[in-house]
Amino acid sequence: MFNPSEISLVDGICRVNGCTGSFVSDSGLIITNHHCAFDAIQKASTSDRDLLTNGFIAGSRAEEIPAPDYQVRITENYRDISAEVLSVVQEGMSFLERTKAIEKRRKELEIEAERQHPGLRAEAAEMFAGRTYVLFLYTYLKDVRLVFAPPASVGNFGGEADNWEWPRHTGDFSFMRAYTAPDGSSATWSAQNIPYRPKRFLRVQSAGVDEGDAVFLLGYPGRTARHRTASFLQYESRVRLPLTVELYQWQIRQMEEAGVGDRSVAIRHASRTKSLANVEKRSRGQLQGLQRAQIVEQRLQQESELQSFIEADEVLRQKYGSVLRDIAAVYAEMESAGPLEIHLQQLRQACRAAAFGFAVVDAVHERAKPDIERESPWMDRNYAQSVQELKVSLRDWHPPTDVEMLSGMLRRLSSIPGARQIPALIPLTESEQICEQAAKRLIE
Repeated sequence: MFNPSEISLVDGICRVNGCTGSFVSDSGLIITNHHCAFDAIQKASTSDRDLLTNGFIAGSRAEEIPAPDYQVRITENYRDISAEVLSVVQEGMSFLERTKAIEKRRKELEIEAERQHPGLRAEAAEMFAGRTYVLFLYTYLKDVRLVFAPPASVGNFGGEADNWEWPRHTGDFSFMRAYTAPDGSSATWSAQNIPYRPKRFLRVQSAGVDEGDAVFLLGYPGRTARHRTASFLQYESRVRLPLTVELYQWQIRQMEEAGVGDRSVAIRHASRTKSLANVEKRSRGQLQGLQRAQIVEQRLQQESELQSFIEADEVLRQKYGSVLRDIAAVYAEMESAGPLEIHLQQLRQACRAAAFGFAVVDAVHERAKPDIERESPWMDRNYAQSVQELKVSLRDWHPPTDVEMLSGMLRRLSSIPGARQIPALIPLTESEQICEQAAKRLIE
């Protein structure tokens, strides 16, 4: 499965942006999900050449379409660095001090690893919050091209009705290809680049599998909250999930309405609409699942038993007796502040111009700091990629939609407790008319 000193199955697995991909040829061909390649398909589509609807196949390598905001990364090695990361934690530190110290140490280890391994990228990943950390070394490939995408009737069959459901009937696959410079090093797009040659590629087993065969999954999973406390689950079910569903449904409607009768506008919004719809459907399902399976009630019972176990032991009681109450107190504060925080976050994100503007302000602010103190996207090692992503994001900008998004978010904020105590928002949220006028002026 994995052997750092020999070629193994994991060498045929890669990460395509935030998704898993598999090399399926010795010339860098990758199979991944259609929804993972969707952004590349959308960026290459126009109303006259609608690849989203009709699909695409490159007749030759020369016809493959560059995907400039895509990266492929391949795991080269990893090691446990928990002791090195946690060595900076001292008794008596506040949670904030501890978090900052750990974050700084992770950055230091990443920079140190990249110095020791030129050409590779390092990531000090948190595997178990506050306890376990692993340093991954990756090959990053920056020239990625679209090779094949099925038409929407296959790649998006069933739409959001089928999404997150089982069984799936969607042909959710696409092919991309990774390229390197002629010397094999990572490089951005160039006509002189050559297909990447993976150490290993996967072959289809035409015979299939038999009942009882062992099955392993290789890839890049997301994250889980299954071990969180009841107070976290209550925050999710009362605040974050319902607001996410409501705000994302509203944004999706705005973009869909903007694209009615104008396919070019619909294409501009297609990638973001699909992304929001994916999260909205998942959030709606999570909310239904929490309520239907009475997960909060189950977790409260488990925590009651845990608290009794702790209280029965004097040493445990002294050390952990207040832990659950302390966590619950934090989430009580979050429940109170949550609606305003979530709406402010969406104010930054829903309007593309606002998102771009905030990113520029963040960049200026962060770049004035020493490199090790910057937020990760604005560190020297990540800066070029962050700027590239900003530039690519402008391709989908549609000012009329932005006006609707910004004015709508300002209207919503005007009714959220605490919003009108923020000086910058007071003159922008005095009335619905002022919200719309302010949005138009800001976008212009």
